[in-house]
Amino acid sequence: MQINQKELNLIESIQTVTNSKQIIDVIHAAFKRYESDPMPSSALSETSMTIEENLENGIRIFGAYVKEQLVGVVKVKNQKDFLYFSRLSVLPIYQGKGIASALVTYIEKVASEENFKCVQCKVRKSEKDNIQLYNKLGYHITKEELTTSPTGFTMATVTMEKGK
Repeated sequence: MQINQKELNLIESIQTVTNSKQIIDVIHAAFKRYESDPMPSSALSETSMTIEENLENGIRIFGAYVKEQLVGVVKVKNQKDFLYFSRLSVLPIYQGKGIASALVTYIEKVASEENFKCVQCKVRKSEKDNIQLYNKLGYHITKEELTTSPTGFTMATVTMEKGK
């Protein structure tokens, strides 16, 4: 997906974030639309404490900043030979402005620098817009399965991957 220069100029920086309060605020705002979903996202159950536990257990969280404000975050976990990302979250007023694409591109750069062979994520199969975004970024579906979420709901998901 092409990110135009205006969108790129919007982001001041992408860097590691450790402030669990700021991180959870972005995640909750981004996933708020799932509150009334019959299968609400487990992202809404996360807390500052779960974020701190993630960080202590080696999960990295990258954040995008606009005007010194954290507007997007993504969790990244090292696997044996690939990076796995989850909870890609962008504040609603910044959605559609290239923030998510920039965060994913940043993860890909990190994966390349750290010699991982690919980047993976899982997406609800019903999230056609997210799947389309990842397709435009060069990801392809490698697996379809039923997954039970931490909140106990079983849903169809797809694993998407992009190699070097």
